[in-house]
Amino acid sequence: MHVEDIKIPGRTTLAAKLYVPNEHGPHPGVLLCHGFASCKEEFMALPHNLCREGYAVLTFDFSGHGESTGHRGYVSENGHLDDTLRAYQTLVDRPEVDVDQTALIGHSLGSAAVLRFLGTAAAKFVRCGILLAPPHQLRLSVKPIEMGTYSTLNLMARPMLRFTGRHMYVPYRVGPVDIYESPEAIKRATTHKILQSTISVHNYGYLMEKQDNVLYAEKVNTPLLLIAAEKDKLIPVAQSKRVFDALPGPDKEFIVIKDSGHSLLGDRKAKETTADIVSWLNKYLTEVPV
Repeated sequence: MHVEDIKIPGRTTLAAKLYVPNEHGPHPGVLLCHGFASCKEEFMALPHNLCREGYAVLTFDFSGHGESTGHRGYVSENGHLDDTLRAYQTLVDRPEVDVDQTALIGHSLGSAAVLRFLGTAAAKFVRCGILLAPPHQLRLSVKPIEMGTYSTLNLMARPMLRFTGRHMYVPYRVGPVDIYESPEAIKRATTHKILQSTISVHNYGYLMEKQDNVLYAEKVNTPLLLIAAEKDKLIPVAQSKRVFDALPGPDKEFIVIKDSGHSLLGDRKAKETTADIVSWLNKYLTEVPV
């Protein structure tokens, strides 16, 4: 396979990697959208595995995450969708990619980006999607005292943002121990700093007041596979099931991976999760033999 580092221009510069099979194309294209305060590396071996199956894969860091520019640990409502649109356009603009055969995969908050994208005209050639550990609303996983503190700090920080353009940051309470079951995965994620240690309080407007995957899902008819993790400490299986139930189309499937934590592709059941992903993609992206 061929792996290429890409910089996607725009209001911020997005760091991305493109994985292309060695075989003659064009190939079906898959876009990977990571979760909040994470990075493209959270997908671990999935890009390589999908590429070996015949898919061209683009992974990227959202603005303010990983190697992309932008305010660190910050996701805005407009920026989240704009980043996804730019990354998808970069994927389909490549001559190695079959524009008529594409799919999106989103993990955690990345599932909100995927669902919102699927509600736009840009998604007309998307054949299917996959949501990994999708939340209903992120605020449902935040304790009332945390929500109150977060709201107060957001209000206090607005004048500083308005006059200086600088963000106020707070420690991010989620760590590797919260997203993995495997001790080896926890150690690996800690060493490689998969998660950011601080986040901007200005996330409050989008993440705590507006983000709602059930509302986004109600507008999506694209075939979707939802995969939840049995031992997810952040997003209970019941939250992901609500998102699944809100999808109006008949082409959908819900799977629960046993003995896995929130970060499905880095945990002890990564191979099982990957097999389910490949099976779903092969079903809808017809250029790949099954």
